[in-house]
Amino acid sequence: MGGHDIYLEIVGIGNAVRVAAVDGVTGDEVVFQVPEKTSRAEIERLAVAKLKWKQDKDANKKRPGSKPGRGITA
Repeated sequence: MGGHDIYLEIVGIGNAVRVAAVDGVTGDEVVFQVPEKTSRAEIERLAVAKLKWKQDKDANKKRPGSKPGRGITA
């Protein structure tokens, strides 16, 4: 992701692992779960992919009031 640092918090829960990944530049965060036997490399690959997906989704989101005839402009 363009050289951004990604911070991971990995917590075991039963036979799964909860992963919270935060982009160090934008502060975007994603949380997901994987089986406990998932490798660290695969967790990192998933974290990068999920953060990119979130940032792409947010970039395409339109702001409220961008549609003609909708909402109130003050």
